[in-house]
Amino acid sequence: MDPLEFENKINALELRLAKLEGALLKAPQPTAAPLPPAAALSVPPPPIKLQTLLKAQPPAAAHPPHPGGRVERSGSWLGVVASICFVFAAAFIIKLSIDSGWLTPERQIGLAVLLGFGLIAAGFALLESDREYASLLPGAGIIVFYLTVFAAHRVYSLISFESAISLISLVSGACIWLYTRIREDWYPITAAVGSYCAPVVFSMGASSTFSVYYFLLCSTAFAVISIWVKSRALTLMSAYLAIMMTALIGLALNQDWLISGMLALNFLVFALGTYLYTRQTLHPLTEAESSSFLPLLLFFYAMEYYFIDRLQPGLAPWLSLSFAAILLGLYLSAKKWFPEAKIGSQSMVFAFVSVVCFHSFYLELLPAGAKPWLFVVIVLAAALTPVPLAGAQKAGPLRIPALAVLAVLLLEYAGMISHLLSGSDLAWLAVSLASLVSVWALIYARGGEFAGGLGHGPLLGAAHLLAITGLYRLTTDTGSLAVSASWLLYAVCVIAFAFEKKDEAMAKSAMLVLGFAAGKALLYDAASAPTTVRILCLLLTGAALYGSGFLMRRISGWKTEKPAGA
Repeated sequence: MDPLEFENKINALELRLAKLEGALLKAPQPTAAPLPPAAALSVPPPPIKLQTLLKAQPPAAAHPPHPGGRVERSGSWLGVVASICFVFAAAFIIKLSIDSGWLTPERQIGLAVLLGFGLIAAGFALLESDREYASLLPGAGIIVFYLTVFAAHRVYSLISFESAISLISLVSGACIWLYTRIREDWYPITAAVGSYCAPVVFSMGASSTFSVYYFLLCSTAFAVISIWVKSRALTLMSAYLAIMMTALIGLALNQDWLISGMLALNFLVFALGTYLYTRQTLHPLTEAESSSFLPLLLFFYAMEYYFIDRLQPGLAPWLSLSFAAILLGLYLSAKKWFPEAKIGSQSMVFAFVSVVCFHSFYLELLPAGAKPWLFVVIVLAAALTPVPLAGAQKAGPLRIPALAVLAVLLLEYAGMISHLLSGSDLAWLAVSLASLVSVWALIYARGGEFAGGLGHGPLLGAAHLLAITGLYRLTTDTGSLAVSASWLLYAVCVIAFAFEKKDEAMAKSAMLVLGFAAGKALLYDAASAPTTVRILCLLLTGAALYGSGFLMRRISGWKTEKPAGA
């Protein structure tokens, strides 16, 4: 091809590209400034990945979006205040006859019902324009219905107890049905707070038997709603209100069976509701959520135990243990659904079970004669099982159970020392010697885990103190010299054992026992004994001290021997 012709074709191509670039530059670019011509033609746009596109899409709403989309708007607190005003208006309509009597109770109840229907209808009329804000009105309408039924039975006695329960159940069902239409969190929260506070509005719920049934039905309704709302906050709020208000009402009533039964049913409602929430949503409790439930569980345990103990003192610990077993069973069942995931409720469940077992089993059910032997069982179990003792996480799920076990050990240890010093009961002597054997079994089996740690010294000190007091009680009837001889023998045996185990800390701790025993033998026993016994005492004490000193010299040389043999 002729070079001139080739150059003309190149120029024509560049002209056509320039026209194309000009057309592109004139096109509207709302999101970005136009690129230079060379960059616009030579660099292709980056490919859009499917994962990026999916992440950019907003999650599907639980209900069809209203026209114009869902946007964040201020002023929701005004709607809350307005709903409260509507509720109080209904309450004052119902109570108006008490002050003026210008309407009959039947008409006042009718006006309150009409107000409730009007609030619900107004909320539905506004759903299309602002669903979140409009949901406050149906919530207020449900509160008005609860108030109306409560007042019709409790204030005016217009309906029977059975009819009131039926109507409350109907209102609860309507509350659940309304949520299926509204699907907004403000609705159930507004309805829950107002519904539980209905007896307080009338100032007559503190002595009403009907109130405890009323709270139970409200609890059932909101436990179901909380699963649909997918909000732990609603479950937590309803649980606190139901259990605390039921317990407070029970303090003013003389119906302990009723209150204890209603507390138990409320516990089951919210325990099962929380469990079913996890099963339905596949989202277990977080640690923060479970920590919020723990004070409520402890309050429930204290009040339930109080009411049952007033009825049947022997029955209260067993029922308390059954509640702990139910909670533990629900946790283990939920654990099967998440075998590899960490369930945040573990710490809360273990803490509640530990508190119940410590109080109901250890303090109430376990006989006094068997409690000291629990020390032996726990220490031997720690020696024979691979449960981590040293280096465990301080904030782990086993922290509260470990503290409960430690409290049992300290209480029983203090009891043994006290009885050994003050009495000669053979039962306490037997359990103390068995405890001494169990402690040394723990040191022998798992002493390496404590070496160099903070628990090594206290464990050795506990063993030595128990040995000194136990040998004192065992030999004190024979004579003071026998006591000193038993202490010297014990100290020498410990030093020999430390020499075999090459445990310098153990040997040094035994030296304290040896020094105490030698001082007693030299200053007290030898001074007050006859000459023959004094000579024997000095010979035995000198031999024990010399042999122990020889072993200690060997032990102190380990630090220099180890590098040479390494």
